[in-house]
Amino acid sequence: MSIRYAQVEDALEIKQLVTGLSHFYLENPTQALPAWFAETLEKAAFEQRLSSAQFVNLVYVNHTGIVGYLSIKGGDHLYHLFVAASEQGKGIASALWREARTLIGFERCTLRSSLYAIPVYERFGFKMAGAAANKDGIGFQPMEWRRELVAMP
Repeated sequence: MSIRYAQVEDALEIKQLVTGLSHFYLENPTQALPAWFAETLEKAAFEQRLSSAQFVNLVYVNHTGIVGYLSIKGGDHLYHLFVAASEQGKGIASALWREARTLIGFERCTLRSSLYAIPVYERFGFKMAGAAANKDGIGFQPMEWRRELVAMP
């Protein structure tokens, strides 16, 4: 098991991981993803993010392949953090978050958490940063992490 920088060649595997978990964003998990959101999950969109200097992309790899993915946009916005359903609860998200903090060394980080993932981010030290919102059936909670709010392990 290891964490490494994601490569453009990983785009399809990352797309499959994230797409398989994207229903957690929906307030009604049986509805279809809005087109604008689905477009961000296309292989080409992942390839663009993986090749962009604006993003830091990490993957967690085990014997089955990529089971975790983290993407930081602009040096201070947690854009994606996904762990395969079969691997959740094993510390993979925490390991990716720790690695990102170490690599980037940011003082502050924002995110738009799915309503489902709020408890995970609270364990990482994120705090609510405004009211929960909804766009086209996608519910999210703005959150913020600040170094002074959380002691580094």
